[in-house]
Amino acid sequence: MHSRVLASAAATRDPQRREALTLFAENLARSFYGFEPDFFQQNVTRIVDDVVSVIHASLELWPTLVEICYFHKDKRDFHSSR
Repeated sequence: MHSRVLASAAATRDPQRREALTLFAENLARSFYGFEPDFFQQNVTRIVDDVVSVIHASLELWPTLVEICYFHKDKRDFHSSR
């Protein structure tokens, strides 16, 4: 896709379209870390590890929140808002 966008940018006569296509190609290259497989895989692995850590931390917190809510409802009703 990156090469197709660059080819389209080179073939177009409209300067605004050429600029937009060039910026899109640059954003693609940045998003995929310059299309270097090792670097891309390393960063995706890091991102997935971060997300899994957040999910794991929230799973540890969830029973505590349920317990707080359970004991709180016995004492008084929760506030409700419209």
